Amino acid sequence: MGKLRDKDLMIAAAKRGYIVQRVLVDGWSVRQAAGAFGVDERAVTRWVSAYRRRGMASLRSEDIGTERLWRRLVLALRLRLPPMVRSLHQLVRQSEPARCIVLRQRDDALRR
Repeated sequence: MGKLRDKDLMIAAAKRGYIVQRVLVDGWSVRQAAGAFGVDERAVTRWVSAYRRRGMASLRSEDIGTERLWRRLVLALRLRLPPMVRSLHQLVRQSEPARCIVLRQRDDALRR
């Protein structure tokens, strides 16, 4: 089911609009439209209800409300990870090596 849903999310906005038009204007059932275009019925139902709520903008930004949690997490990581790595790199790069201390031998310390 996951692969089917991913395929549905990749459908272009124009094609989603065409499918929604068939359901709302031409009177097709969700099942007929899904079967004719080879799309999951639940996806067509989501598109139609989103179109009724938000109009044409829902066709363009369909994936905002329905994208999976892991996609949002990956996006958040991609935005936050580079600055974190950059600051860590600067922290490591700025550290100076320890100063070299010449140790005396015990004999020298006792002789003096």
